[in-house]
Amino acid sequence: MKPFSTSLALALTGAAWLLGAAPVHAAPPAASGPREIARVTGERGNHVLWLENDDGVVDIAVMATYPQRPLVAPLFLKKHTPAEVFLALAPARQELPAALARQSLFAVDFAARDQLQRENADALAAMPSGLDAGGQSLTAGCTASFRAWVGSEYGDATCGDPNQEVISTAYPTDTYCTSGCDFPLGTQDRATCEPKLRSCDIIQGTATVVRLRTTDWWNGVNFNHPGHSAHFAVANCSGNGPVTFNRARGTSGTYTVQVPVNGMLHYKPGAPIVPANAANFVAYGAWKKGKTASGDTYVSNSMSVEANGGTDDRVIACGDIYTDYTLQDVSSPTCHGSDIWLCSGGNCTSSCFYCSGGSCPTN
Repeated sequence: MKPFSTSLALALTGAAWLLGAAPVHAAPPAASGPREIARVTGERGNHVLWLENDDGVVDIAVMATYPQRPLVAPLFLKKHTPAEVFLALAPARQELPAALARQSLFAVDFAARDQLQRENADALAAMPSGLDAGGQSLTAGCTASFRAWVGSEYGDATCGDPNQEVISTAYPTDTYCTSGCDFPLGTQDRATCEPKLRSCDIIQGTATVVRLRTTDWWNGVNFNHPGHSAHFAVANCSGNGPVTFNRARGTSGTYTVQVPVNGMLHYKPGAPIVPANAANFVAYGAWKKGKTASGDTYVSNSMSVEANGGTDDRVIACGDIYTDYTLQDVSSPTCHGSDIWLCSGGNCTSSCFYCSGGSCPTN
């Protein structure tokens, strides 16, 4: 797209889905900044990248083309590690890159790979369909159908919603339990719990998220806000060519990619704060571990859009900066009885519970 001499800066401080997928490959090492260690490519340029940062953390970048669904569903992306996403998308016998193998329990477990593939396929099938009914306009602007598609791809309908404020704060919640919640509870250590965990043992997580939104935007975009974790996206609604999407975190170099017209790219951090420790560990109050608001531990998160100054150029840009995440026990008082609760670390009668009678039942 044609560059423009001025830009408005938003400166903030404070399994058909896999048909045709190509074998995994990695690009040559980058001179600086995040390094591409793997890529899975599908139809019409849809692909998923794994990018290793200087600190060894691996982020994921998902590119999709309107009106197609992506290779990985946003819900699956939220619930799984970069290694698990790789196992869901890569050919069955494709080995994990070394940076991903360090975080995976399933590197050679083909049954687990099949399960991950099925879960992603189910999540993709549940995504909205028919979003191309209105077609994409040849004139400048982001159509209602395109905006709805962007929200679906991002995993949050506020991305692409023209009624959203440029800057706002949201407090999304999610739940952890043994069955029927957003995330599991104590997958790694629940076997040690006496009494046993029940589906009515429920932990609720609440995040503080700084939301950054622009829709039908012409010219430059700059988002910059500190926090523990960040999710960024750019969608190219219309114009005469690709826009440039720059993204950086902390002291790592800037990663730059071109987003074509009708395309969308979004990044999921490899070290997110959701899901929290509770998904794997519950004993001795481990479920309480979240992320407190602390400027001392925040990392800068920035993104920008360039080459968006042509007459018909328009983009959607979205960011979600997580600044804290707290967890609380919201189990029903009748789950184990009024005198038994998940313990918080210093009051544990058994490995997982506080029992006011002095000892816990073993049922």
